[in-house]
This record gives sequence, C-alpha cells and structure tokens, in this order.
Amino acid sequence: MMFSAESSFFLFIIILLLIQLCKSVEANEYEDCRGTFVCRNVSLSYPFYDGLIRPAYCGYPGFQLDCSEEYDTPEILVTATAEIYGVLQMDSRSQTVSVARNDFWTNYCPERLFNTTLNYTHYRYPYVVDNFTLYYECPRPDIPATPTSSDIPFYCSNINPTLSLGYFMIDDNDAPPTPCHSNIIVPLNRSVEEITDYTSLQRAFRTGYELEYIAENELCDNCRASSGECGYDINRRRFACYNNGSALSKKKLKTILIVAASSVVGSAMIVVALVYFTRRKVSQKLNILTKEERRDCQDVEAMLRCYGERAPKRYTYREIKKMTSRFKEKLGEGGYGGVYKGKLQNGSVVAVKLLKNVNCKGADFINEVSGISGTNHVNIVTLLGYCFQGRKRALVYDFLPNGSLDKYIYCDQNQTSVLEWETLLQIAIGIGRGLEYLHQGCRTRILHFDIKPHNILLDAKFCPKISDFGLAKPCLQTESLMTMSGTRGTPGYIAPEVFCRGFGGASHKSDAYSFGMLVLDLVGCRKNNVAGSDKTSSELYFPHYIYKQFQLNQDQDELLGISNDGEKALQRKMVIVSLWCIQTNPSSRPSISKAVEMLQGDLELLQIPPVPCLSSPPS
Repeated sequence: MMFSAESSFFLFIIILLLIQLCKSVEANEYEDCRGTFVCRNVSLSYPFYDGLIRPAYCGYPGFQLDCSEEYDTPEILVTATAEIYGVLQMDSRSQTVSVARNDFWTNYCPERLFNTTLNYTHYRYPYVVDNFTLYYECPRPDIPATPTSSDIPFYCSNINPTLSLGYFMIDDNDAPPTPCHSNIIVPLNRSVEEITDYTSLQRAFRTGYELEYIAENELCDNCRASSGECGYDINRRRFACYNNGSALSKKKLKTILIVAASSVVGSAMIVVALVYFTRRKVSQKLNILTKEERRDCQDVEAMLRCYGERAPKRYTYREIKKMTSRFKEKLGEGGYGGVYKGKLQNGSVVAVKLLKNVNCKGADFINEVSGISGTNHVNIVTLLGYCFQGRKRALVYDFLPNGSLDKYIYCDQNQTSVLEWETLLQIAIGIGRGLEYLHQGCRTRILHFDIKPHNILLDAKFCPKISDFGLAKPCLQTESLMTMSGTRGTPGYIAPEVFCRGFGGASHKSDAYSFGMLVLDLVGCRKNNVAGSDKTSSELYFPHYIYKQFQLNQDQDELLGISNDGEKALQRKMVIVSLWCIQTNPSSRPSISKAVEMLQGDLELLQIPPVPCLSSPPS
C-alpha cells in the first residue's frame, strides 16, 4: 500500500490535533477537581462530590453528598442501610471525616430505634471511637431512684407514651436503674468533653465521631505527590489521576515528537498496528489465554490431577451445551453466573452452573471442585462433573426439584408458607448435620463461610443440601483459628470476626454464626406471613424484637402464627438455639454439633442467651 506526501502531511496534522485535544481534556478535569469545594459551609475534596458543585469524576463511587439548602450540613450515606448522616468536617491528611446521626441532631428521641452500622466497603472506625448505649422504654421505678453520676435519665414520649423514660449510661458497663425494653448502640469520639447532663450529651451528639474513608487512598497519595488531582474514570470504572495538561514533561514531549516523525515517514506502520490489534481482538474471541490465565489453568489442572480417579467426570464445553440444549432452560442466577437445567445421556436430570467471571483467578473454582469432590453426605450437594476449557468453566450437579431454600422463607405478607414448623426444624437439623460433617467428618476440615438460604438446595422430600463451596477454605483438624485474606461471605450472615479482627479469628464458629442467622430466617418467614411486620433493616440484620418478646413474656403464637403448643415449642427452640449461635463473641457460641444436639433436645433444657451487642468482646 502506497501513501503520497500529501496523505502523510494530513496524517501528521491529525495526530497533532488529537494530542492537543487530549491535553485540553486532561487540563479541564484537573482544573475542575483541584483544591477543595464548599458544601453547606464545609470544605471537602476527593473522594467526596455532589454532582453539581463538584462533578462525579472528581469523587469516588459511594461518596456522593447532598448539598441542598434544606439541610444544615452536607448529607451522606455511610451505612449499608438508607440512614442519612451529616458531614461535619474532613481531614484529607489523616483521611478521616467527622459525621453525626441526623436523628440525634436536635434531640435523642429518634422516630425509630436502630443501631449505628457501617458500610465497611467505604469506611472503618478509627481507634478514637467508642460505643455508647442508650436505653429506651424503661418503666418508672416504684421508689424514686437516687440520681447517680453514671446515668443520665431522659424522656421520649414519641417512642412509647406509656414507657417514656430512657437512660444514657456514662459507663457502658453499668446497667440502667430499671430494666428497659429497648436499647441502641451509638459511637462517639473519646475526645469529646465529659458527659454529665442533657446539654453535654446533646453537644456530644452534635460533635459526632470520626470515620476513616477508603477510596484508593494510597493511589491518591501518590497522585498528589506528583502534583496531580485525584478522581474517578467513570467510563473505565477505576481511579484516575488528573495532571495539569498545560505543562508537558520532557519525556512526554519527546514521545510526541517520535510519534509525529514516525507518522510522516512510516504511515504504513499504522496499517500494521491495525492488523495486529484486529487479530488480537479475534484471538481473544477464540479464547486464547493470557499468561496469567495460563498459570491459573496450570494450577487447576494440577489440582485435578491430584484427585486422579476420585475426581468427578470432566466434560467438554460442547458436551455442556448439548446437555443443556444450548442453555435453553434457566433455573436461576447468582453472583457467579447462571444455573441451567440439563439432561445426561442416561436420562438423569442435572443442574449446570455456568461461571461467568472467566477473568478471575481459579481459586473459587478449585474450592468448589475440591471441596465437594471429597465429600459424601446426604446433606451435601453431589457434584457429578465439571468443565474447564480455556475460559469456559461449568459445574454439573444433581438436579434438586425444590430449588433453593430462599424461595420458601422470603415470603410476603399475603403468602402462606408451604412449610410446616416440623419441616422447618428438620431442614435446620439437616443443614446443621451437613456443617457438622464438613467440620468433623472429612479428612480435612472444611469451613464454608457462605451459609445462607440461597446456598441451601432442597430435594423432592425437602431434604436440605449445602451447596456453593466457592468461598470454602480447608484447614487442619488441629487448627482452631484461621488467617483470612479479605472479607468472605454475605452481609447479614457473615460473622463479625470474619470482617473485623477485634472480634477474634475466623474459625468453625464463623459457620455457626451464619447457621444461626439462617435459622432465624426460617422462623422469620412465619412472622412476616402472619403478623405483617414492617421490620426495619436493622431488625432484619439483628433481631432484637425476639429478645423483646421474651422479656415482655408475650405469647409467641400471635406474633408467629402458631396453631398449637407443639409448634410453639418448636419455634421457641429454634429461636433460642439461633440466638446462641449469633453471639458476638465466638467463644460464647456452641459448635455446630452442640447446636444440632440442642435442636434435637428438650426445650426445657435450653436457657435464653444474653443479648449480643455489636462491639468487640473483651480481650
């Protein structure tokens, strides 16, 4: 292919214009994001943005503010729920932000009671924050109590007109003068002034508490050290460092001159490059693997060779497509990918899990295959085969006609549960036996780390089977604690020690916590059906209402739809066992074997456990 001098000249001009355009765009983003911006009299910078004063590409996802004039302070979500918090100040050097709960801004009588939670993806507590407890719905003492220096009484008639007394305990280890029906935990800075009365308590709430924000902090530090401004590339969905495009370095200038000169004298190289990139794109479509992916494949292949004849049957991707009739009937969808109904050559019906995240490392795939291949238990799903071909990965299981447990327990108020209380109890016992087998019955102890209703499958007789071993981790029988690399599990079922070292190390007691939350879900379905409860998100995550019912000695049948004393005893037993399993301190939880024994035992032998609190256990 021949190029004239005129064509080369025009190509040279186009390249220079493109270079100038790139410089202009980068300079504009740099100017938009440099320095701080003021939102309701508070000076803020990356990672915060509002989308108006400061564009979204100057911030980081999850840190959007509301700077409307109707609020006294910038508003932001810092929790996994929809609760609004006010931003008081920001310190970019220490990478902290001070926030305060809006519902405690004017008084300490919020419209509804909920614990202060945190979105650990974006924030974490610094060491200067302590938890304090406020007690509500407290009866008046028969004999007027003598005021002490450790409690501050207050009144909140909006929560319960008949029980309007409340207390704030200065020493969190002390109990209120009278037993109260409700309490919530709120964090405060240690550095706030001493709290002695209503006024100082209100000032403490307005002072708020510090949070360390997490938004690619190290990358931002490096960016600012090179005189850049931090931001976020919305199109590529990753951190961006904007530089002042008006001042090009010598290295960049040299690169520009080389590119321009090469374009004039060697335009044919562009054609070569286009051909190269076109072939590369085609190669990617043909599943040609990168070096990292080839290493990943070698790891998986080595693992499969270790199992030898004990490994499940290996299928080609063509066989997977054939058995599922080209993925004709979809059974469900999860974070890993889709599940499809299929049929083997012998007529057996199977479920095929097609993994969609093909670019990730093969650790989850190895865990799934190795975790299930070495098991043989009625309450563990059976892995019949797998496919590992380039980027194509699939797992073949026995088909379980009743699907996953979540379909039967997440019911709306107008639905009637098809599962009787005896069936729910047997499902809980079956799940417990499956976990007991993983913890004690295998040659290598297996910790699941993702027990939840979605990962429990039911056969035709509603016998439960544990599935999805992607997060499972093997350990020696002699190991009591494990080292975790990153948070594992599902919010709402994950044990506190898995995501926070302050609660201890992860162990088989972490599965016990998830099991307890799952059993509470089994009981909670009947509560939603009959009582039509409009539970808040904090109650769904942490069931204080159950403790409240036990404390008030109210009949459980009205709340949970119990028709006879036998069913009432079953649900009460399930609740007590689950509350033992979700104790915050791992050492206070029973083992799975003990939990199964309690579920099968007499109700009269069970004691009601203490109320767990969302604070680190004593060291």
